[in-house]
Amino acid sequence: LLALTGGILLPLCLLKNLSSLAPFSLVGSLGMIYTAVAMVLRYLGKAYVAPAGKFATDCVPALRPSFGSVGAEGIFTPSAAILVGMLSTAFMAHFNAPKFYTELKDRTLPNYYKVVSTSFAVSIGIFAVIAATGFLTFGSAASGLILNNYSTKDALMSLSRVAVAISLVFSYPLAFVGLRDGVIDLMKMNADTKTQNALTVALLSIVTFAALVIPDVSFVLAFGGATLGNALIYIFPFLMFRKAIKN
Repeated sequence: LLALTGGILLPLCLLKNLSSLAPFSLVGSLGMIYTAVAMVLRYLGKAYVAPAGKFATDCVPALRPSFGSVGAEGIFTPSAAILVGMLSTAFMAHFNAPKFYTELKDRTLPNYYKVVSTSFAVSIGIFAVIAATGFLTFGSAASGLILNNYSTKDALMSLSRVAVAISLVFSYPLAFVGLRDGVIDLMKMNADTKTQNALTVALLSIVTFAALVIPDVSFVLAFGGATLGNALIYIFPFLMFRKAIKN
């Protein structure tokens, strides 16, 4: 993790113009689509269904498929709130909206609306397929990082791990720049190159330390979505619009 942070994430986060990441972002998106397709193929092929499934016994017992009898009523249990929190994190891109608009080619509001609506539609489709297929395959044993459930001997899903890693690496700077710019604005700091670089190193160190001590990614997604995610998506835009109208 430290080598990945220092050797890849740090140089990417030091970039001042995110448009150079566009080709890699596309590769990451294609990787997520590949992962969704691979999961569907494994589900339809019953590769993880005991006892005849090809990879049914390759995973540790805690990650093997497990299904109860609660059914659709499970959505009314307190645990469903965790999913809601995760969804808030999944669709949280609002903090970078001004930067995306500024760096958009042929910058007009209609073009921006088209980019946003298309991006969200594709994201919703990918998230829905992965979440549904992961649950249908593994049930209550589904891990917070669903790829953990798949066998390391499964070549199709091993390639998915590589695809997801590429997607995460090149989408990381998009979220990180929002954090850095937000801290600069909040602290009223000088936005010169030296300050941005120093702040990048400091913030990246804090985030990496948190990644080392918090093993469950689902907790981070759910907690962040339930608190800052909901505020950023539903509350802050209203407050900013209200302030703009008042002025």
